Amino acid sequence: STFEYNEDFRFFMTTKLPNPHYSPEICVQVTLLNFMATPDGLEDQMLGILVAKEEPDIEKKRQALVVESAQNKAQLKEIEDRILELLSNAKGNILDDDEL
Repeated sequence: STFEYNEDFRFFMTTKLPNPHYSPEICVQVTLLNFMATPDGLEDQMLGILVAKEEPDIEKKRQALVVESAQNKAQLKEIEDRILELLSNAKGNILDDDEL
């Protein structure tokens, strides 16, 4: 569904957590500012903002790649877990088990 919003709307959140973890899907939709950032980290953030403004199609592709990468990591984790489960429940010679 579509809804109207004010382009000047800004939402700021703070946390006392020293190293909060956010999913990649969240990270591509918000700007995170770490006050313990290094000059290189700030430069990367500024470059990301510049690319988003100057080349929005490239930024959308980057965001899609970040989400795809997170999905691939999750799928890899599921596959690894499944393999470990099969190995732990294997009876006899694992080379004879077709599922493995």
